[in-house]
Amino acid sequence: MKKRNIFQNQSQEILAIFEMAGNRSKVMCVPMDYAKKDHVVMFCNGNGKIIRKPFSVKNSPEGKKFLIDQVTKSCRHHGIKPEHIFYGGEDCGSYADNFIFALRSENCLVAGVNAHDAKKQRENMQASTDRLDLMGICKMLISCRGNCSPAQSGIYWTLRTLVRQRRKLVSISTAVRSRIHTIVDRIFPGFLNEKKSGIFPFSKGSLALMANKFSAHQILRRRPVTLSKFLASHLVHHPDRCTEKLQEYASQVLLPPADHIAALQISLEMQVTLLTCLQENIDHINKEIAQYLAQTPGAFLTSIRGIGITLAAGVTSEIGDPYKQKSLSNLVSYSGIIPKVKQTGGAQGKTRVKKVAKRCNRILKNYVVQSAGHIGIFGPDDLKSDYKRRDAQGQHADFGMSRRFLRMAISMMKTSQTYLPKSLRVNTAKMGDRAGYYLSTWPKLTEKWYRARALDIAFDKGMPLGQWRNIIQELYEIELSL
Repeated sequence: MKKRNIFQNQSQEILAIFEMAGNRSKVMCVPMDYAKKDHVVMFCNGNGKIIRKPFSVKNSPEGKKFLIDQVTKSCRHHGIKPEHIFYGGEDCGSYADNFIFALRSENCLVAGVNAHDAKKQRENMQASTDRLDLMGICKMLISCRGNCSPAQSGIYWTLRTLVRQRRKLVSISTAVRSRIHTIVDRIFPGFLNEKKSGIFPFSKGSLALMANKFSAHQILRRRPVTLSKFLASHLVHHPDRCTEKLQEYASQVLLPPADHIAALQISLEMQVTLLTCLQENIDHINKEIAQYLAQTPGAFLTSIRGIGITLAAGVTSEIGDPYKQKSLSNLVSYSGIIPKVKQTGGAQGKTRVKKVAKRCNRILKNYVVQSAGHIGIFGPDDLKSDYKRRDAQGQHADFGMSRRFLRMAISMMKTSQTYLPKSLRVNTAKMGDRAGYYLSTWPKLTEKWYRARALDIAFDKGMPLGQWRNIIQELYEIELSL
């Protein structure tokens, strides 16, 4: 029978230290209240007895060395082994990251606790001092409620940093596009509407026009032959037809006052230059993300039709190492895609289902829900029909498919397998049918990595996808050519 424990959210790393020590008094907990200049630190044992009162530690290499020296001396004095020590503090800003990494480089276990939960553990809810904060942090850590997330170190940390940086760049890019729309609505209304101007908005030709003293007046003054050659040099299809349509439309729009045009042109040129720079940065970071994703089991998620490099990297970076991740139920709750449930009144009491909780990893929620939506539109036939069935029954199809997608993602990453339809996963499936499926989906899989300019890296013999390719070729005697 499967053993159950009422403490399902305990940190396995901290719990292992208590189990190895055997006696809670032989464990040292080092809670830290982080700050930009001076951290406040306290020592206590596993029973909560204070070994050393709060003192200050500099946020510097000297401070790290001083803290480790003091911990070593206290351990020697109280007979605590070095391997029975763990540190922890509230999840904080970037100012303490290097200090935490410096401790981890010394093989120290450093956990993070949620500031909201730690606040509830304070003895005094009306006041907030360093000592009271340390007490709350210490109670969380001794209760094994610290978070040693697998996404905080190694390649998963690198991938998460790049993915979140890309997310910010895309957000800034969207804001710049909105400002360009505002300026164009005055200087040349309707230019960014392809049906009116004939030019796709924010394409190379569109940006090139807006970057050089752009206005409806200027478009009308240009010779059709010159304008057509300009559009052709910036990869605009049917430049002669576009030129005719653009100049005809420019003669019909409302024009701004002549004394406003110069200021609008300068503003538009600056915004276009900024947008071009952002697009180049996003393109560069996309390549870096693909290269790091190829080194993780998350690369197998790209084998699902509808899931590209961006979505696969976003989900993988936020989940972290699948072998160190908590149970799927915790992961679903962490993603914020499960509704609240309230039931009281005994066995006969009704169960009320409420909205999903606001407290979750919203970045992971965004990527998972987007993945579910893409699967519902572009995914495999069995998954698309499941999405439509949920939607027809009045369920929240995006959240329901998100939960199924997480189950598939964890399973695929742990087993190092690409996606297979249900009919091919059963033991009775013929090898020829599976081989045919691999051959039919292979071009689509390689195309995703080719567009990301990471095809050679993804299918290298030492990478997860490369190892899978070699096994499939030998097992089914087929050729998956690059």
